[in-house]
Amino acid sequence: MHKISRISLAFTGAILSASLLAACGDENTTAAFNNFANQSSSDQAQPSTISSSSTEQLPASSADANSSSATAPVMQSSSSVEVPPTLSSSSGTAAETDPTCVETPVTTIALDSIGLADIADVFKSVRCNEKAVFIIRHGERDDAQTGRETPLTYWENEPDSVNGQPSDGVRQARAVGQKLISAEEFVYSHTNYVRTEQTCFNINFGRGQATFPHDTTTLYSISWYKKDKERYDFYDDSTKNVRLVIAGWAYDNLYADAFYDLKEKSEEIVKKDIAPGYASMNKYRVICTHDDFVLPFSVFASNGNVNYRFHDPASRHWPYFLTGVAVIIDNKDQIRYVPFRGLGIGAE
Repeated sequence: MHKISRISLAFTGAILSASLLAACGDENTTAAFNNFANQSSSDQAQPSTISSSSTEQLPASSADANSSSATAPVMQSSSSVEVPPTLSSSSGTAAETDPTCVETPVTTIALDSIGLADIADVFKSVRCNEKAVFIIRHGERDDAQTGRETPLTYWENEPDSVNGQPSDGVRQARAVGQKLISAEEFVYSHTNYVRTEQTCFNINFGRGQATFPHDTTTLYSISWYKKDKERYDFYDDSTKNVRLVIAGWAYDNLYADAFYDLKEKSEEIVKKDIAPGYASMNKYRVICTHDDFVLPFSVFASNGNVNYRFHDPASRHWPYFLTGVAVIIDNKDQIRYVPFRGLGIGAE
């Protein structure tokens, strides 16, 4: 099982804000952190604390200093974002603690033209004898910035939504969290990028969960599937667009000498980390990752039925922010996969 850090939301926001200020080279990071922590505490019904079960704090971001937009408001609540009621955590699952849990048929879920379900429908379909892992791409970032310190976008003075969609990465993640509200406690994993950690944090915020149990993992990127880095880099350079390479391999086995077998490596990571067995898993887990992992895993999970065929001139579809795959396992260790969209948009 993963080593989990449980931190109150206000304290987590302060830690992340301080690390982002450090990434920007702010000489007054300590003062800014203290001010934000005090402000957060005053906004809470109870003082910010770290629970006694905590074994580590949020990982500090490496100081690349390549993101000038990484500012404290990214992690603060906005007056235009309604904070849902705090949920209490609960241990165990219905199948383990409720003798009335009876296995029912799997619900049929509607798919859009891309082949994606709405994450809310997927969540509602999880039965009492099942557990679910939501593997999800991070929220919106600045198109011009892709480094580890690049945060989610946050438009403090902009409308909450544009054309019916949340206007920035922070609101996007919170909107998805509001689709996942339940009494159960969620746990989270994210890559060692600021934007994936912020995505998990804001999904959790949208749920209204009082704790943020989370860990950092390096498994979820295209590196998991990459067999020969030199060949991969060669194809990247020759095509001038790595998306062509990833989609071409995942769907049509192009550039195959740069990659492992899609099915074998996908099944390996499911067994290794995503769904190693019903008994050892939490009821719900969210893994916040990147498009270069979401695309090949979605192709595997849907047997190629999801249309992210970016290399096809007639399609050019690519996973949008907050899209992903739900991996759902029952108490007989039988697995089903459901690719989903977190927002109204499923593909770029």
